[in-house]
Amino acid sequence: YAVHSASILYKGKAWLFSGHSGMGKSTHTAMWHEQLGVPYLNGDLNLIGRKDGKMVVCGIPWCGTSEIYTTEDYELGGIVLLGRDTKDHVEPLTMYEKIMRVMQRMISPVWKEELLEKNLQSAKEIAKEVPVLHLFCTKEISAVETVKKEIDQLGEANGVNSMNSTDSAR
Repeated sequence: YAVHSASILYKGKAWLFSGHSGMGKSTHTAMWHEQLGVPYLNGDLNLIGRKDGKMVVCGIPWCGTSEIYTTEDYELGGIVLLGRDTKDHVEPLTMYEKIMRVMQRMISPVWKEELLEKNLQSAKEIAKEVPVLHLFCTKEISAVETVKKEIDQLGEANGVNSMNSTDSAR
């Protein structure tokens, strides 16, 4: 399934940043890249699929006007939904909100009931298997620090070994 999002590689996993047009996807991933040295994956569109039982982001050459893309596949770390605010903070979402918001960011046809059902089922699988965070943020580096802290805490809670932020999955 295609998700309108910009993505980076952090701790060996793909992290998608998604929101409405103009919400700051490119700005946010640029701050990760410039301040923390993490690699870009795609500047506009990411395909999520399943490989070896895990959710993966499949590299594709389509990237809007960003010219940022990879053709490599990486395990999906999670999805960060962006919202604007004057203070950077992550707000929890219910499972229902995660499913609906992921589905809203998907670029997949829903012309028939069966297609809508498939999209809904895929959004449900994604929301159950990977973190879906709602970051309210400014356009300052503090936004990156806020969500990075949350991602790092998730990794610690799941027993993930600490890795350098520039480590790739290769």
